[in-house]
Amino acid sequence: MEFKERSAAVKAQEYLQYLIQIKSEQAIPSQRELAEQLHISRNAVMHALERLKSEKLVSVKERTGIVPNSKIDINMLNMQSMTAELKDKSIDIKHLSTEVITKPSELNDFFNSSSTKLIKIRRVRINQNIPLTYEVVYFDQNQFPQLEEIDFTNKPLYQFLEKQYKIEPTYGRESISCCLADEMQSKILKIAPNTPLYRVQSFNYYNDDIPLETTTQYLVGSQFKYHFNAKNIYDYREEQ
Repeated sequence: MEFKERSAAVKAQEYLQYLIQIKSEQAIPSQRELAEQLHISRNAVMHALERLKSEKLVSVKERTGIVPNSKIDINMLNMQSMTAELKDKSIDIKHLSTEVITKPSELNDFFNSSSTKLIKIRRVRINQNIPLTYEVVYFDQNQFPQLEEIDFTNKPLYQFLEKQYKIEPTYGRESISCCLADEMQSKILKIAPNTPLYRVQSFNYYNDDIPLETTTQYLVGSQFKYHFNAKNIYDYREEQ
């Protein structure tokens, strides 16, 4: 009996996830209607809803019913800063820490061989008390003296670099993968361990191919979606 109830809940969850994709931000059928459509109990529907609510995929509102949560849509080919991508002044930036560290071996290929000390900045972006992204940024300490003394709470990095150092990024490369939240990431992002995350790593340069900074961002998977939006896609080539 327990096995059948779990199977019904899984069936309900898969159907709800399908409706989320096609309904966008419109309300989907009520719990009673879903139970009737799928020929399952309302308990099974409730179990599926609780799972989707814990993953922040849906909200249940008193008058509106079951509503898919909207996601932040990002064009993978834009190569903009996260501040520019979000375009939302209601999103706060919380500065977690800054420290000077010895350059990790995995960053030897990006930073110059003369760079031995890096500035490591950790921040989190928050929307209405809900963490959206956790990011770790590395700068060459020799290039940016006193940068480790700055509090970057609600202060966009690139705007500060342009104002303070007269530096703007000219180009960069970015990779996107998926991972599961570890204990530290889940604590910072206030999510359950092993929640799916986007892992976005970028390497950015300025004049004459000088390394500017590298950032690793962890984005809560249920809050974001990525898409391609490019013209003349057949003419697109990645420089070697």
